[in-house]
Amino acid sequence: MEFLSFGLYFLCAVLLVLSRIGHGILEDARDELVDLSAPFLELASVPAIEARRAVDRVRLYVRVHQDAVGEVDRLTKQNEELKQWRWRTQLLERKVAHLRKLLHAAEEPALVYATGQVIADARGPFVRSALVNLGRNDGLRIGYAVINGDGLVGRTVEAGDSVARVLLLNDLNSRIPVLVGPRGARGVALGDNSPELQLGFLEEGAEIYAGDEVYTSGSDGVLPRGLRVGMVVGEPGAYRIRPFADLNSLDAVSVLFFDAPALKRTDPEIVAGNRGPLSASPDAEPEEDRTAAAPAVPLAPVAAISPATISPPITEQAQAER
Repeated sequence: MEFLSFGLYFLCAVLLVLSRIGHGILEDARDELVDLSAPFLELASVPAIEARRAVDRVRLYVRVHQDAVGEVDRLTKQNEELKQWRWRTQLLERKVAHLRKLLHAAEEPALVYATGQVIADARGPFVRSALVNLGRNDGLRIGYAVINGDGLVGRTVEAGDSVARVLLLNDLNSRIPVLVGPRGARGVALGDNSPELQLGFLEEGAEIYAGDEVYTSGSDGVLPRGLRVGMVVGEPGAYRIRPFADLNSLDAVSVLFFDAPALKRTDPEIVAGNRGPLSASPDAEPEEDRTAAAPAVPLAPVAAISPATISPPITEQAQAER
């Protein structure tokens, strides 16, 4: 045993000396030994590699399971909240329907719309407008609201047979009556050719805050009520409206066919008696029946009605009483 231990020590010393010297025979032997042992080392490393991969998979599965459980819990909670909101909404709908029956309220007409593309836009220091490939042949009239997926874009101010011009919200000539916040404070969204709108003509004592949403009020008799306009931004005393719609990159827009009473007095085609081929409230009788019927009296502007038009009958009645 002692002789064997001495032999091993002697062999180690010889190998150490030869490695320091850098003898070629030792290097060749070492390379041969590495080549011979490489397959065995590779086979020996396979279990360790597979074990490490298995541990990584288990960790991944545990993490995914934890995330999935958390996501399921979140979705379950959100689903319960939505069910509660659905129940509240159905309750409110029933209450509103009951109150409408009690008040004999008239149902609002359904809005018809047409969708087209913005084919050109005019931007300058004094104008913000766009051209859309919709016209009177599509039933469009002057004063119709124009929207996209984000909110109100503007209203039509000129209409040809197949093209119409849209006055954008931020144009200097744009004035839109709006409601601000949950309390519905009345005001006017004023365009000034900048990306944001001015908020003016607020009612006295109006409580508005940054982040309040702004909707159309419909008090102008042109635009329907409830169209999304933008959000209040800025500081108290200097509030502005940031439009929901990106007015600098308009593509597809929709025109709402909302025949308000004011439109029937302002659109020259309607005043002249030309209703156009389409409308939100089309005529039920055909063209031949309309021509055979009594001629319609064209609508006159409000300014054209004078006191002299209604004063003679009253004067004759007064003379008869005398």
